[in-house]
Amino acid sequence: MHFFQAQLGNRLQLFCAAVIAGVALLLPATPAQAAVVEFNSTGGTSATNGLHFYIEDTTKMQVRRLNNTGQVYSSGAIPPSTNLDNGVFIRANGTVYGPSHTVSSFNPPMYSSYSITSTSPVNPSSSGIQQVATNKFGISAGPQVSIVWKYTTPLDFLTADVTLTIPAGYAVSAANPVRYLHAFDTYLGGSDNGCGVKYLDANNKIVVGTYKPTGTSCPLSNALPVGVTLVESFRERSGKSFSSYCANTWSTFWSGSSCSVLQSAALGNIITTSYIDTGIAVAFDFVAPGTYTFSYDFVIGSTVVPAYDHIELVHDGSSTLCPENIKILACTSSGVPCNPLDIVNSGVITGNLTVSPATPAVTLTPSSFSIGGTSYTPTVVLQGSGAGTYTLGANNISGTPPLNGIKCWNGTSASCTLVISNTPCVADFECMDTTQTTYNNLKTTPSLRNPLLTKLAATDFKFDVVALQSSGDVATGYTGSVTVDLFDATAKPAPFCAFTGTPVATKTLTFVAANNGRKTLDSMINLSKAYPNLRCQVRQTTPSAVTGCSSDAFSVRPSAVTLLASTLADLAMASGPSASAATTIKAGTGFKMSASTAPNDGYASALTLDTAKLSAQLTTQDSTKASGGVVGTLNPAILTANAAGISNAYYTEVGYLYLAPGAYRDDAFSAVDSATGDCITSAAVASSSTPDDYLSDALIGGKYGCSIGNRASLSFGRFIPDHFSLASASLTAGCPAGGFTYMDDTHLDLKASIEAHNLAGVKTANYSGKFANGQVTYQIENANNGVAIAPSRLAVTATGWGSAANAGAYPFFATQFKRHTVADGPYDQLAIGLSATDEAGQVLLVDRDMEASNTSCTKDDAGKTNGNCTAKTIATTKLRYGRLKLTSVHGSELLPLSLPMKLEYWSGANSGWASNSLDSCTLINASNFSLNFPTNGSAKKPNNLAACETKIAVSGSPPFQKLQLSAPGAGNNGWTDVSVNLSAASGNQCVQGVPTGTAATNANYPWLQFHWTGAGTTQQNPGARATFGVYKNANEFIYLRELY
Repeated sequence: MHFFQAQLGNRLQLFCAAVIAGVALLLPATPAQAAVVEFNSTGGTSATNGLHFYIEDTTKMQVRRLNNTGQVYSSGAIPPSTNLDNGVFIRANGTVYGPSHTVSSFNPPMYSSYSITSTSPVNPSSSGIQQVATNKFGISAGPQVSIVWKYTTPLDFLTADVTLTIPAGYAVSAANPVRYLHAFDTYLGGSDNGCGVKYLDANNKIVVGTYKPTGTSCPLSNALPVGVTLVESFRERSGKSFSSYCANTWSTFWSGSSCSVLQSAALGNIITTSYIDTGIAVAFDFVAPGTYTFSYDFVIGSTVVPAYDHIELVHDGSSTLCPENIKILACTSSGVPCNPLDIVNSGVITGNLTVSPATPAVTLTPSSFSIGGTSYTPTVVLQGSGAGTYTLGANNISGTPPLNGIKCWNGTSASCTLVISNTPCVADFECMDTTQTTYNNLKTTPSLRNPLLTKLAATDFKFDVVALQSSGDVATGYTGSVTVDLFDATAKPAPFCAFTGTPVATKTLTFVAANNGRKTLDSMINLSKAYPNLRCQVRQTTPSAVTGCSSDAFSVRPSAVTLLASTLADLAMASGPSASAATTIKAGTGFKMSASTAPNDGYASALTLDTAKLSAQLTTQDSTKASGGVVGTLNPAILTANAAGISNAYYTEVGYLYLAPGAYRDDAFSAVDSATGDCITSAAVASSSTPDDYLSDALIGGKYGCSIGNRASLSFGRFIPDHFSLASASLTAGCPAGGFTYMDDTHLDLKASIEAHNLAGVKTANYSGKFANGQVTYQIENANNGVAIAPSRLAVTATGWGSAANAGAYPFFATQFKRHTVADGPYDQLAIGLSATDEAGQVLLVDRDMEASNTSCTKDDAGKTNGNCTAKTIATTKLRYGRLKLTSVHGSELLPLSLPMKLEYWSGANSGWASNSLDSCTLINASNFSLNFPTNGSAKKPNNLAACETKIAVSGSPPFQKLQLSAPGAGNNGWTDVSVNLSAASGNQCVQGVPTGTAATNANYPWLQFHWTGAGTTQQNPGARATFGVYKNANEFIYLRELY
C-alpha cells in the first residue's frame, strides 16, 4: 500500500466507523463486535519464536514477525480493522462476498454468517506445538466454507485446510463458477515494495508471491534469487491446485483490473517483474455443487518446508496408575496412524513430551525424547498419581518443527486425550504355591521366598497369581485380566522373563476387587510331560502391557520308576529266595532291563545306580529274605528312563540281589526344587521312620519327593554260576626227585581248587551254603588207554564248597594212591582229572580235556564247555607199586659180610619186579635194621653168634645203598636174622657205637612192605638171614684164596 492510501485511510477512518456503526443497527445478523483469535501470542518478536497471527472471524488477519512488526498492510493495524487489506472472498452466482477494506470503491457484501473458534491448544505456544482454530462462514442458501487455520511454532507459514460446500441445485457452472479467493496487500518486513515470483518448489507445488530483492530491481520472476530470505506467498498444499493467481500492484486486487477479486473473470495470472508496491492473490474455481477440500499455506519468511509432517504420539487412550508407554515418532505423511513406510528414519529430532493439566501429577520418564538417538520410535513412560483426563503434547522440538505439529493415535482414533483411572498400578506379577499363605515382598526382603513346590506330571495342580505394585507390595485393588503361561525355563532367557515361543500350559485369569490382588487359578493344570524347570509368566495386555515372572522355578516330576528285568524268556525278578527256584540267570550273562515312569513323555533322564542300596541274600538259608551275602556288580551303572531298555544288563554274583528303594534314581531332575526344599530331600528324611519319602510320587505333607527312582524294593534272581573253572592245581610226588610216588605213600601231595565263576571268569563268593550244590568228581587213567582206574584208590580229603573264607571255591586234596594186595602198575603216565556240574548240567567245568573211559573225547575250547570230555586234567605223575627186598647171605666169620638190599617196583606181569632206579628218596639208616640172634640152634648146628657180635653198617645213597655186617671173629660162627622196620619199630639194632640192646628205629616206609609169606598175607617188613662160618656143599673150607 502506498503512502497516499495510508493518509486517505486515516482521514476516512472516523467516517467509516460511524457508517459501519449505523449499518450495524440495520443488520442484526452480523455481529456487532468481530471475534479475533491469536496464534503464538508471545511470538513474532525474534528470529526463533515464530510468527504471531491475529485472525478475525471475517478472515482478515495480521502477522507479526522478528521485531513484532506487521507483515501485511496496514502494518500497525490488528483485527478488527478496516485498514487491513486482506481476506478470503467468495464469488457466488455473480456476487463477491467478503470483508470490506479502506478502499472506497471496494465494498462487497459480507457473509451471511461467520465465526471463529479459539485456538487450541491455548496460548502461549512453544516450539513444535501446532495450534488450530476453525473459521466458518457462508452465504445464505449458498456456498458454505470451513477453514481450519493451523500454525506450528516457530514455522514461517500458516496452513489453511479448507472445506467448501456448494449445495445441490445452486447456480454454478463453468461459465458461472463459485470462486474461492484469498488476497493480501503485502508488507515485506517494513517495505511495501517487492518483486513478483511464481515457481514450482521441491515438492512440485506452485508458489505465488512477492519477495524483497537485495537492490531495487527484480532479477527473477520464476525462481527466488540466491540470498533472498523474505518472501510472502501462497503455496499449494493438497487437494486442488491454484485455478488462477496474481502477484501485482496492490491496488489491482481491489479495482476492476485483471487481478481484481471483484471481476467475474479468473485472475490474470500476472507476475510483476517491477519493483513496486505489491500484493498477492490466488483463486480456486468450482463448477458444480459438492463438497471440496483443499489446503494451502500463507508463507511469511522462509519458504523452507519441513522434512516431515508431524510428530505422532501413540498411546492406549486409557491407563491405570501403572506405567503407560508413549511411543513417539516423526511421520512424513499426514495420515494418522503413520504408515510404517513413512516413519522418519534418518537424522535426530529432540523434544519434550507434555501433559496437561498438571494435577494430579504425572511422571514422565524421561521427559525428553530423541527420535533417532538410539531408536526412531523412542518411548517415554508416563505414570499417573491419580485419576484424571489429560492431553498429550510435545514442545521444544529441535530443528525445523513438523509441518503439522503434534498428532496422536490411541489405537482407534486420532485423539491426544489420555484417561487415567484410579486403578492401582500393576508393575509386576508373582506366582506362588497355593499352600503358601503368606506373600513375601522380595524387593524389601530379598532373602525370603515365594516358592512353587514340585508338581507331578499327569496330575492336576493349581497355584496363585499375585499382582504387585512397583514397590513389591501386593496391588490389593487390582482388577483386570491376565494370561498365565508356563514356560520351559531350562534355558533362561535374557533378559529375565523374556520368554517367547510356545508355552507348555496357558490359563486366563480375571481379577476382581474381592481378590485383593491374589487369586488362585480358576481351573487345574495337568501336564502330560515331565519338566525339570518351569517358570510362570503372567501377561497383562490392557490397559497397559505388564509382564511378570515367578521368582521361583519348579519342576514337574514323573511318577516313581518301575524297574523290569528279564531274560529273553523269563523274568529276572523274583518274589523271594529259593535255592531251588526254577528260574535262573547265569551270573554275568546279559538280561534285559528297563525303567519306566508314568507318564513317560518328557522324561528320559539317567537313573544312577546307588550301590549302597544293594544287598544280597545270606547263603546259609533260603527260606526268608535275609541280607548278608556278598554284593556283586550290577550293570548298568546308569539306566535311561523310558528308553527301549538294554539287553546286556548283568549281575556278577550268585543267589539273590535285593534293590532297596532308590537303588536306581535321579537326584538331579528336580534340582530347582531340592536346592530350596520345595520337595522332600533324602537328607530331610534320612533319620526318620520313613526314610524313603524322598522318592514319593504322592503328596506327603504337601510335598512330593525330590528324587525319581524305584519306590518299591525289588528282588532279582535266582542267579547261578556261569561255569566252573579250575582255579589251581599242583602235585608233589612222594619222591619229588624221581618224579614218582609209591602206591600207599602218604607223601603224595595233590591239591586243586574248582571255583564257581561268572561270565567274566570271576569267582562268585555267594556260591556256598544253600546256594552251592555243584557235584565235584574225579577220574584216574593211565596213558589214555581207555581203562578207568578206580577213583577210590585215591585217598581224597573230605571237602566241599568253601566257607566264607573261601566262598565260591571247592578245594580238592589227595595224599595217597592206594595199592592193591596184588601188585599192579606201573602207572608212569597217570592222569587225574576233576569234573564239576550243577543245575542239571547248566553249569559245567570249562576247559575239559579228558575222560578216563574214552580215549577220543573232544576237548573244550579255551574257556568253553563246547567239547564232550567230562573232566579237566589236574595232574599227571608216575605211580609205582614198590617194595624193599633183602637177600640172605653167608660167609666167613672172619670177614665182613655184605647183605644185598634192593628197592624194587612192579614193572608189569611180563617183566615182574625191577629195580627202581628213580628212587633217590628212600633212605634207610642202620638204626632201622633189627638183628635177631636166635638161640634155637641144635647141637649139631649151634648158633654161636651172640647178640651184636656182628654189627650192621649202611653206606651209599638210594637207590644204591649197601649193607654190611661186621666180621664176628673166630669161634663166632652162627647166624642172625636181619629185617628193616618199614612200619612200626621192633627188635634191637646192632650198630657200631650203639649199646647192645638198643631198640631199632622205624624207617617209616610202610608202602615198601610186601606180603613176603605169600599172597593174601599181610604186608610185612623185608627180612634176610646172614650166616657166618658155613660153606657150600661138601667143601670143608669157607674162604679160599689162591696165591701164585
